[in-house]
Amino acid sequence: MSNFSSLKKLYQLSINSLLIKHNNIIGFSDFNTILTQYKTAKRHAKKDFSIFKDHNGLSKQDIKDMLVTLNKANHFNIATTTINQLSSRITQIYTYYALQQHTAWTTCFRNMPEKRIRKKISTPSFIHEFKLSLSDHSRRKYNIKFKALQELYNTILGEILKRHKAMLADLRHHEAIVLHRSDNTKKEAKLLFSKLQNAYGLSKNDLQKFAKLTKNNCYMKDHLDSDSIQVLSDRVFDTYMRSCCKQGGTPRFKSWKNGIKSIQGKQNVCLSLKKDIFSWAGIKSRIVLDRHDKYGVQEHALTSRIKYCRIVRRYIKGKAHFYCQLILEGTPKIKSNQLIGKGQNGIDIGVSTVASVGKEKALLAPFCQELNDIEAELIILQRKISMSLREENKANFEFDHFVKIDKYFKRKKGKSIKGKRVWVKSHHLLELESELKELHRKQANKRQYLHNVLANKVIENGNNIIIEANPYKAWQKGLFGKTIGKKAPSNFVQTLKRKALKADGTFEAVSTWTTKFSQYCHVCDGHHKKPLSQRTHACGENDIMQRDLYSAALMSHYNTQNKKVDRNAMLTHWQGIETILNGALSTLIKSQNLGKIPTCLISKEIEKRDLL
Repeated sequence: MSNFSSLKKLYQLSINSLLIKHNNIIGFSDFNTILTQYKTAKRHAKKDFSIFKDHNGLSKQDIKDMLVTLNKANHFNIATTTINQLSSRITQIYTYYALQQHTAWTTCFRNMPEKRIRKKISTPSFIHEFKLSLSDHSRRKYNIKFKALQELYNTILGEILKRHKAMLADLRHHEAIVLHRSDNTKKEAKLLFSKLQNAYGLSKNDLQKFAKLTKNNCYMKDHLDSDSIQVLSDRVFDTYMRSCCKQGGTPRFKSWKNGIKSIQGKQNVCLSLKKDIFSWAGIKSRIVLDRHDKYGVQEHALTSRIKYCRIVRRYIKGKAHFYCQLILEGTPKIKSNQLIGKGQNGIDIGVSTVASVGKEKALLAPFCQELNDIEAELIILQRKISMSLREENKANFEFDHFVKIDKYFKRKKGKSIKGKRVWVKSHHLLELESELKELHRKQANKRQYLHNVLANKVIENGNNIIIEANPYKAWQKGLFGKTIGKKAPSNFVQTLKRKALKADGTFEAVSTWTTKFSQYCHVCDGHHKKPLSQRTHACGENDIMQRDLYSAALMSHYNTQNKKVDRNAMLTHWQGIETILNGALSTLIKSQNLGKIPTCLISKEIEKRDLL
């Protein structure tokens, strides 16, 4: 007998026993009084009926005991959690039908109702951030809370890895692996896997219970609330499941250096914001408001409904600063100075360039060129740290040696010795590492700012984005590792997508394998392969256009239904397109505030002095 069929049989047996008890109480005067009272005062009648059920063996506990007895007598082997849920459902349905006095309630009650699927209404969300104005006492309390979160995270992760190791040693786990290898027995293997996870407590509910028990048995009970530990345990469980499904590596413990960076609630209750006061487990702090609010963004955020709150800790110049992030219902307000174009917008993103072509405007610009100054400071600081570390820990490195190159000898530094080592760090080295961390923070903030500015410029050309689905991970593993890590084109694509959808536009990433925008030529309707060093698209002996701008122009005339470039439209409007593209190229040439122009923007036929 299957699990559902045995559950249905248990339901019918329990209903038959319940109806016998119900027929015995129909003639009671107290029951008739409750039915009369239900017509005028339903709330008081329900309370009296719950007391009446307790005295006549019809309470929720009585129904649960009856289900447990029937389950054992008929050998259904139904889990205790399922029996608890079933007893709750039977109690609710019986109370409703008994007080309503339906004549046909017995027939519909004998048929087990299907499980209701409650669809959660999903609404759009946006985030607004406020800085918290803290006293020294509040800052110390928040640091204690984040330290407790880090320790609780490591405790939960250690427990789930311990349970997972015990499950792997079980023989039933090996049987499930063997069953999963065959296509005919995969369903049985999945059922066996789920039973093993429930048996060893590898579920969200089990982890939440363990987190609650751990919190209540130590100092954390004075600093953490119930919502935050549930969110934290769910975070650990999701990390564990990703590693089990081969979507991530082995879960890592949080170090004291890089602990928990943020925590959020489930509703605007435990972590809440009310009347400009943010509170978390008894600690209250006022948010810092923008007095001017030039574009009304802050006012729009404060008048929107708060779904839940998040607190974020950031270290700025070695000092912890805390921010309150509000997850709000609705869409963010678009600033009045933001220009939004309409129509299709083709975008070609390279390692160092961005090209955008719309109906009336085009853009060709270097990609995050302003980050080069911070990169130079990072290199100098990293060299200082490396020299200081070698000077303080000479025993952890091999001896320097000389290598003969042509007629000269070049000194090469020894490699780090493998194995467990003890590192000594001076105060000067710790200060340098703190400066390095601060410089990386500045680089990340400036990079995100440049992404937002560039995305706003791109949206001016059109809000229906057509872009190539480039393999940025492969680029990082290949020749452009440092450049990809510094400029983060994938993050720019996500920023552009968010802004395009906010502007009532669309976003479509087109496969480069089928379209081949960098090779296609609308003049001869063919494909011309060219190296990366060739920055001008040419057909035969005729130079047509700068390579990146031409690819973006092809994307702006891409037909999303036919999945190819509309060649007839390109031929018809080419004169106007060429004028727009030449205007974008001349704008780049005249710009003096961009610093050094990358070589990939300039063709070999043009000298840099002619551009400047």
